[in-house]
Amino acid sequence: MSVISMNIITKFHLFEKKEEKEFQPSKEVEKEILRFKKRWEIELDPHFTTKEIEVISEGLEYYNTKFIKSRIDKIIRKDLGGVHGRWKDTPKHKWMTLNPRIFNFKRRWKDEDTDIPYALFTIVHEIAHCVDHIEKVSFSKKWQAISGWKKCDINDKIPDGYKRYIEKRPGRKIAGHKKSSWIYKEGSDFCRKYTSRNPREDFADCLAFVILGFPEKLKGEGGKKKLGIIKDLLKKVD
Repeated sequence: MSVISMNIITKFHLFEKKEEKEFQPSKEVEKEILRFKKRWEIELDPHFTTKEIEVISEGLEYYNTKFIKSRIDKIIRKDLGGVHGRWKDTPKHKWMTLNPRIFNFKRRWKDEDTDIPYALFTIVHEIAHCVDHIEKVSFSKKWQAISGWKKCDINDKIPDGYKRYIEKRPGRKIAGHKKSSWIYKEGSDFCRKYTSRNPREDFADCLAFVILGFPEKLKGEGGKKKLGIIKDLLKKVD
């Protein structure tokens, strides 16, 4: 019995947790990360590739450097399933997370004069959330009044004349409940269906489409009002 015990004790190292080797990016990526940090004062996830860093830089270039510089603490590369990007804004962290899948999407936003890869749109959209948390546009009564935005618990009945966005795409649990906790007036105009999720997405989509050259996405009388607000804002951020 004692011999068996001795054998077990001498092999205790088999049960020790193996330390994972720290990820080391290539020298080329390290160089690009340092260049990116110097340019934007933003920490970049070392798992990004040089091509991905190039697209992120392109997205940032659409904004006024003095305005956006150092406004984002970190950009993270993480598989978010069906969610393409996320913005986290707390007193301690201002983080943007990008799903690496977006860099392989073939989808593009196109018209006769403009051709934008979906990855670039996603980056500009997520930066728009950053702008919103600084300028508080979608938090304002003026913006919310355009589409009649109101908070409404997901279990509450929707009042007559209002609608609620319900997410039907798979793999998006990380984005929250399928039902939006916001409702809007029937007949409101939005850039796309997802824009109607809440005032934050409404603003981020509007700003991204305008910056990227698709102002026609802001439709109807509501779109004209939103465009007016964004044109005033662009004097600061563009």
